[in-house]
Formats: sequence, structure tokens, C-alpha cells
Amino acid sequence: MEIILIGFMASGKTTISQLLGQKLALPVHDLDDEIEARSKLRIPQIFRQYGEPYFRDLEADTLAATIHLPGILATGGGTPLRVRNRQAIRASGAKIILLQAAAGKIYRRLQKRSNRPLATGLSVQAVADLQANRSAAYEECADITINTGELTVQQTIERIITELGNLRHGRLPEDE
Repeated sequence: MEIILIGFMASGKTTISQLLGQKLALPVHDLDDEIEARSKLRIPQIFRQYGEPYFRDLEADTLAATIHLPGILATGGGTPLRVRNRQAIRASGAKIILLQAAAGKIYRRLQKRSNRPLATGLSVQAVADLQANRSAAYEECADITINTGELTVQQTIERIITELGNLRHGRLPEDE
């Protein structure tokens, strides 16, 4: 992988990866799609039938199988929670982009979708708490952090491309 997107559910990983892949002419892989293809089950079915620990094992195995493919990888929101996954992500040599948004924005995005097993019944405060619990794992991996909450999709893509250029030229965001 050249680029790996990480972040909380509904932070924009799938949408951004698809459009970024078009813009950079790179193949795009979505870890959730890969899991569903390998298991021949939808993710909500996996959670219902086998539970979260089974899903996380499947997620780790699928990450290991796909991380060396060329292109862009959009991970699941919980992918970086396991040490093994964080190590694989960091060791991949890809540029790791953390997409973030405020809890209220994530909550509103989640209300539009019903296919996220861990989002069912979450309040804004529960989203904020879950984000806080996951933030250290995300930050441990990230080369670049982008707040998608106040940006359009196109602005997010442009910011990512700018930040990738800064990394290639050895500039840090605070140098600007």
C-alpha cells in the first residue's frame, strides 16, 4: 500500500479513499469489503452470528493478507485497536492518514447509516467516549491527521495531497 486511511467510523475513510484513488490513479481496497468477500458474509451478520472477537480476528487476518497490495487501503474504524494491526500498518511503509471529525458530526453521519454494528444506539456522548478511548491507537499510527468535519470531500482530498507532498519534501505541517 502507498496510503492507508485510518480513523473512527464515519470519518470518511471509504469515500475519501475512492476519490483519492481516482485522483492519484491508484487502486483502492476497503478492508470491510475484503472481509465480506473472504467470509462471504456481511459485517453485521458476522457480528450477530460470531461476535466482535471473531470479527476482529478476521479483520487482522484480512489486513495481513491485503496490506502488501498496491494502492490505497481504507481500514475499519477498529482496525488500529490491536497492537498486531498497528505494527503491520506502521511496518507497511505506507503513508498513514488519520481522518477525524468531532463527535457530533460523526453522530449525525452515523444516523444516516444502519449497517454499523457498533454504532447501534450510540449517543453523541458515547461516540465521544469511544473516540477518546481509540485516539491513542490512531495517533500512534498516523503520519498525517486531517479533520474532515469542517471540510468538503474535495477539500479533504486536496489537503491530503498537499500533506503527502509536504512529507515527500521533508516539511512538517507546522513549517508552513
